Amino acid sequence: MFAEIRRFLLDEEGASLVEFALLFLFIAVVAALALPGVRQRILNAFRIGGEKMDEATGAASGGE
Repeated sequence: MFAEIRRFLLDEEGASLVEFALLFLFIAVVAALALPGVRQRILNAFRIGGEKMDEATGAASGGE
């Protein structure tokens, strides 16, 4: 069982997109905390991204 967990943790295949997303999120949070003027722009970017994802998933699933 420990060998399987170790293999899973060391497997790097397919992890790059998740790692980039987490890195982007970390940088955005740090920038929002360090630069109050940038905070609103970052929040708007995430809001717009969320809306676009909602539109895409709604359209793909026959949405509401």
